[in-house]
Amino acid sequence: MPFPEEMVRQAFERAGGQCECTRRTHVHFYVPCGKRLVWENRGRAVEGGWEVHRMTGSGGDVLSNCEILCWDCYERTF
Repeated sequence: MPFPEEMVRQAFERAGGQCECTRRTHVHFYVPCGKRLVWENRGRAVEGGWEVHRMTGSGGDVLSNCEILCWDCYERTF
């Protein structure tokens, strides 16, 4: 089940419009990715593109289990 739209908006605001990824297996290693994102580019593989991601499968649809990832980081999570 997808996150409610209001929760996605809250997560995007929390992220300050930047990718929240801190995975050390991605090209940014130990520092947050921090790419600038554009709200209108959600779900798009373009500059500023991003998607919401569930951090853990068992965490449920809560804000603390919701992260905002740039399109590059999002694709690397699968």
